[in-house]
Amino acid sequence: MLTLVLLIAASIPAVAQQTPQCPPQVLFQTYDSYHVPYRIPAIVTTNKGHLIAVADRRYCQLDIGFGKIDLVARTSKNNGRTWSPDTVIQRGSGIEGSHDCGYGDIAMVADRTSKRILCMSVTGNVIYIKGTRENPNRIARWYSPDGGKSWTKAEDVTDAFYAMLPHTRTMFIGSGRIMQSRVVKKDKYYRLYCSVLTRTQMDDKDVACNYVIYSDDFGASWAVLGGSTLDGHDSPCLDGDEPKTEELPNGDVILSSRKWYGRFFNVYHFADIRHDQKSGSWGQCVASHDVPGGIKVGANSCNGEIYLVDAVESATGRKAKLMLQSLPCGEGRVDVGFWYKEIVPNGIYSPRAFAHNWTRGLQVSHTTSAYSTMTLQKDGRIGFFWEEKLTDNGFDMAYQPLTIAEITLEKYK
Repeated sequence: MLTLVLLIAASIPAVAQQTPQCPPQVLFQTYDSYHVPYRIPAIVTTNKGHLIAVADRRYCQLDIGFGKIDLVARTSKNNGRTWSPDTVIQRGSGIEGSHDCGYGDIAMVADRTSKRILCMSVTGNVIYIKGTRENPNRIARWYSPDGGKSWTKAEDVTDAFYAMLPHTRTMFIGSGRIMQSRVVKKDKYYRLYCSVLTRTQMDDKDVACNYVIYSDDFGASWAVLGGSTLDGHDSPCLDGDEPKTEELPNGDVILSSRKWYGRFFNVYHFADIRHDQKSGSWGQCVASHDVPGGIKVGANSCNGEIYLVDAVESATGRKAKLMLQSLPCGEGRVDVGFWYKEIVPNGIYSPRAFAHNWTRGLQVSHTTSAYSTMTLQKDGRIGFFWEEKLTDNGFDMAYQPLTIAEITLEKYK
């Protein structure tokens, strides 16, 4: 009998027993002393290696556009072991109808070659779906010049963004991470990529679509990647929801968009990125769950994060590049975890090829959980920041540092 037990135990993969070394920490707890809910994670690593985690403090109890929301931050200078008290980096006025009534759904990037941090967010008192050209869902921009020690006053840049997409009646930038290129650099800064969710007038219909936008001056100005008509016909993802962007090793751009049961994926391929950092074309958008070996999850539609990292195959010591995708994996917004895919260095991917052959990785949450994002820490771990329902009060904002070995269940490190 003992021999049988030992044989059974040996047949169970060790990875199934894996528990991350560091437990999660709650950085913002819903119904704390402020008696308000928190939502929408964003986290960056500064060029000095400090972590800055940001979330909505929702005095209005609901999404941005319904009333007063502040954006609050905590900082760690020791790879997430301890965190500073929270500070308000933008304060909503709470004044009904004002352009600064609330700030929420932040997207962030810390410049890798300077102390500057760029923040973009929704602002105002208009709900996204009800926005119009005359009274739109508004967009704010501000900076930290010193690695998060101080923050400038938010600037309303709504008009510039709606002028860029003239057929759009309402939009916002996908929250979480603004991606900074590892390949394209103009003057002082590496290029920024992010993506927007819009409601656009196409053939007299109001359609949801995504566009990827880019900036070569660290957010001072933006342009549409691969856009021509800008009326929905040229959208890289029709019917997409909250989108994220990442870059392949060769400089091509990935669009990953929220949808039921998985993700929409598309790829922008540059014709000759060494000599022209604009010209190229989008492929045909695909749904991940329609592709053999693609990401397929339960009945949920939720924001997640996509991130390219360096890794080493554990069994062989071979260097590799991995694409990580986080999202809820269960029926409904539950069981946030990872999927991963090895990326061929300098390989050219069609959207369908990119959507193929993903592997299920670590399941971080075993309860109600939703939006997630991540950052590469100075110590080489992934700083994972997500919404986790730990009580009946709503989501808490949880942080956990994870190794590549933990995320891939020991296949890579």
